Amino acid sequence: MDRPLFDIQQLTCAYRLRTGQYKTVLKVRELVLSRGKMIVLFGVSGIGKSTLLETLGLMNNPIYQEAGNVPPPTINFTPSPSHSYSYPHLWNRRKEKTIANIRNQYFSFIFQETHLMPNFTAYENACIPQLLQGKSMQAAQERAEKIIKIVQLKDIDKHKKAADLSGGQKQRLAFVQAASCDFTVLFGDEPTGNLDTLNAQHLMTFLKDQIKTNQQTAIIVSHNLSLALDYADQIILLTPSQQGTYGEILPENCLDLNSMDRDTAQRVIQHRLKLIPTISQRAYTRQS
Repeated sequence: MDRPLFDIQQLTCAYRLRTGQYKTVLKVRELVLSRGKMIVLFGVSGIGKSTLLETLGLMNNPIYQEAGNVPPPTINFTPSPSHSYSYPHLWNRRKEKTIANIRNQYFSFIFQETHLMPNFTAYENACIPQLLQGKSMQAAQERAEKIIKIVQLKDIDKHKKAADLSGGQKQRLAFVQAASCDFTVLFGDEPTGNLDTLNAQHLMTFLKDQIKTNQQTAIIVSHNLSLALDYADQIILLTPSQQGTYGEILPENCLDLNSMDRDTAQRVIQHRLKLIPTISQRAYTRQS
């Protein structure tokens, strides 16, 4: 049987406070993520979406073993039948080199903050991730230029520095960076947050076509419900815990949009969101 891309069990994410105590921010009892999907993490601000993204992308290690008779957390990443990685094992054994290799070989990232190299040209920035993967400059340029045309940046002067681009151009250039390299999983934290509706739709259409064609996966954090409903194969709704002190993912809040129509999914999400404010506003006001 084909193993899922991510198999997550009994995950608790927590951060250490200045007092030395740990503050739980997210709990996931069970979550399975499949290949070839556009997956959107959706929920109110501060609920744990970015924490989950950073955890799965090996950007940070908030994995926490709770005290008492609690099963150990499990995150298994299986990019191919011959390769599987246990995240707790990697972090506990301090496998920094392996972690870096996994990020470089299997992952790509795009954020609302673009993190471009300001003194490099737009085209040089577009090629950097591919060069880090060992591609030649010529091959990197050819691939990047194809996507630059698709995202309507072809009119940019090849010698123009990234620092001189507009906010929207920088966002689209960051998208070119992420989409042009080889990846198994693309992680995006509000990747279209600085774009107008038309450009956001254009980029999401291209990304969805690419992951379907190449059997890749995209895991996207978004506050845009309309965009999520239009492009996601699965929407994972993060909600506050009953105590209101941390976010959690419940099985019934993992919605498969390939098995329900858009209007039904929208009604389900909006109904469940109505139950959130009385809990989350109290909890997150108290925490701040």
